[in-house]
Amino acid sequence: MPVRISYAPYRLLFKHPFETSHGVRDGTDSIFIKLEQNGVAGYGEVTLPPYLAEKPHAVVDRLRAVADYAPGSISELLRLLDDERLFGPGAMGCRNALHMACIDVLSKSSNCSVKQVLNISSIKPSVTLVTLGITPLADLRAKLMELPQSGGLKLKVGHPESKATILAVKELDTRPIFLDANQGLVSVEQGTMLAETAGSRLLGVEQPYPTDDELMQRELHGLLKVCIYGDEAIQNLAELEHSHKVYNGVNIKLIKCGGLDLAIAMAERAGELGMKVMLGSMSESSLGCTAMAHLAGCAELIDLDGPWLIRNDPFEGMDMRNGELVMPGRPGIGAVLKADLSFGPIGT
Repeated sequence: MPVRISYAPYRLLFKHPFETSHGVRDGTDSIFIKLEQNGVAGYGEVTLPPYLAEKPHAVVDRLRAVADYAPGSISELLRLLDDERLFGPGAMGCRNALHMACIDVLSKSSNCSVKQVLNISSIKPSVTLVTLGITPLADLRAKLMELPQSGGLKLKVGHPESKATILAVKELDTRPIFLDANQGLVSVEQGTMLAETAGSRLLGVEQPYPTDDELMQRELHGLLKVCIYGDEAIQNLAELEHSHKVYNGVNIKLIKCGGLDLAIAMAERAGELGMKVMLGSMSESSLGCTAMAHLAGCAELIDLDGPWLIRNDPFEGMDMRNGELVMPGRPGIGAVLKADLSFGPIGT
């Protein structure tokens, strides 16, 4: 019998409108994928912020194309994921969801951990982050109280109140600060000013300038002692090779790179290039974030805070206690479905 593929469209909703330099949104369109073979079910997730080129309808079309091949096993399906005719540029979210579900099935079927299935041996110490979106100063205290006790705070900057936000957070919270501009800064002076405002609390900076502005990026890189991580500028191995002299860190996201296997390859190559690694997310549910958390030993920073930012998480997975990730002691990815998602077979 072929592997059974079904899917469920879903919209993840934030607890509060989430604002970055990309704009404000109340949620994110997602598609959850279910694979079934020999009585074992595995789940995958593709969550697509509106600024990505990949769209939900394209994900469904690609799932239909995969189903047309009628893969007879998970191993056969995994081989299809390396077919560039099916999974070229613009299809990485879909590939990630299918790969995640495959790993979930394999781990459950073999009674092996995800780390064993993926042959992960790295054990780097890491710092966990949770994100504070662009927030009115009067609301900062309340928003901070809602967030779990992470190892550090990621602040969205690049807006008019950026400096005031950093100063206020320093008064309200004692955690280290990580600045994420989402390409929103306009000058080197602005970058150095925000870094100086964070002072000794600064953990790092992420994507300060537009991806095509390497001149300002290189100049800031020479002025700051902390690591500057590329995000939008580095989505795959090829871009990593190009950017390692411009950035000294990379934020790896499953939706961008295409799956856990490709995330591992990027983390390993980044290490060879002398770059630091951050594991990020597109505000996925507990399913996607728990899947990525299995790679925590490959990174210096862990930014997988989606489960604490959304209010209708359909899965239950990892937790965070005293700044440390706590992984579920369940087989497979470890995230269990807690909502009544209506999975429909491909083609209906």
